[in-house]
Amino acid sequence: MGICNSCLIKIGATTIVSLTEGTKSSNTVNEQYDKVRLRLLRKHPWNCAMARVKLGQLADAPASEFDHAYEFPADWLRSIAVSDNSSMTGEPDYRIEGRQVLSSADDIYVRYVKDLTDPNHMDAAFREALACALAADVCMALTGSATLSEQMRKDTENAILEARSVDSIEDAVEEEPEAEWITARY
Repeated sequence: MGICNSCLIKIGATTIVSLTEGTKSSNTVNEQYDKVRLRLLRKHPWNCAMARVKLGQLADAPASEFDHAYEFPADWLRSIAVSDNSSMTGEPDYRIEGRQVLSSADDIYVRYVKDLTDPNHMDAAFREALACALAADVCMALTGSATLSEQMRKDTENAILEARSVDSIEDAVEEEPEAEWITARY
């Protein structure tokens, strides 16, 4: 309820006790919460929503081009990296079709953004960005104010930028391997 009430406070609406209490605020926030959360999760590879897994190979092979099909986990939202080894250094030929990875590699590992639903596992800056995004989304319906709605959209952009910045600072610096043409003379 913390994210939802933070959203409502931002637009000057009455806070709620439950998403199912039947008020205009609860009904509107309940309708939009998951849509806004999923949209925000897909925008960036948030550290709090990252996962790695070896995909299970499906029994039925694809009709053409590749030898194997692999199913994404139920909580998969967006792929960040696909590899044929657990160290995530291999670059197999693959295609994503629907909720499957098609490849001729015998093993497929994926690093992905998962469907993070528990606010306790969300980074504080992500929760703030989510509250702002939700406020921008429900503002017109609950307040009727175009001015406030536009201000909430600006606040959302700033909150997302700040959250992405904080999130990116926590990432380890990945060094690109030197190109072959650079190391060839040594």
